Amino acid sequence: MKIFPISNDTMVVTSTFVTKQGMPILEISHEDDEEGGSLWQFHCGNGDYSMDKMQLVRLDTILMLDPSVGEIADLEMGKTVRRETPKSSWILVE
Repeated sequence: MKIFPISNDTMVVTSTFVTKQGMPILEISHEDDEEGGSLWQFHCGNGDYSMDKMQLVRLDTILMLDPSVGEIADLEMGKTVRRETPKSSWILVE
């Protein structure tokens, strides 16, 4: 498994679909944040990004829920990857 360029206690974005409903992580993005850092997002890919569903959690929470996300720990800034199922390969979104 690759190592994320952030510490395991760094806050990342996900949703209650992943943390409370147990939906799989099928979409990950690595973006610039407003303060010049980076922001990682881990979503189920259902397209619902309602603010009442969004959550900040520690990276280690995400890694506990799905260790396979470590495969894309070196995802470049500004990129997004998706997969069809938790066993599928990650595909870069153009």
